Amino acid sequence: MNSRQIIATILGSSLLLSSALALAHEAHVHGVGKLDVALDGKTLSLHLDSPLVNLIGFEHAAKSAKDKQAAQDMAKTLRNAAAVFVSSPSAECKLSEVKLNSAAIEPALLGETTAGKPAGREDHDGHADLDADFVFQCAQPERLQKIDVKLFDAFKGFNSIDVQLVTGKRQGAAKLTPGAASLAIQ
Repeated sequence: MNSRQIIATILGSSLLLSSALALAHEAHVHGVGKLDVALDGKTLSLHLDSPLVNLIGFEHAAKSAKDKQAAQDMAKTLRNAAAVFVSSPSAECKLSEVKLNSAAIEPALLGETTAGKPAGREDHDGHADLDADFVFQCAQPERLQKIDVKLFDAFKGFNSIDVQLVTGKRQGAAKLTPGAASLAIQ
């Protein structure tokens, strides 16, 4: 089961949270990202949905050498997800999977070996997003107290990140900002 399926399964148990999540993902707002976080057993899944402009400063297809390099640099940073999503050390969470997809960026530039959506076609009248899935396996998930989200440090285009959280113990929502970028899990 991939991270999106896990998140969908967990979120499906709460109609209210699912409705809020669906509404949250409809808007494409520059400076704002959306992060879904689910802890299911020992699996910690995160799904990031963000306008590309937040991450690389543009939303068009990466055709120039400069744009391609920006896309590759973004992908390199996100593929080092353990440094972007820093979990409580005692939970012993280890990164097991990263998938990056954008309609405007060639999969190879994102470090993907399998084809995603055809690149070069921007969504929504020239607005393109990045969808990113991160899966961690936690040896001690009961010890996961927080995740420090370093997206604000890595990508200056973020003003805020709307979070939906589901664990075996709680469901909730949060808004992260550069000055408050730690997400309480328990």
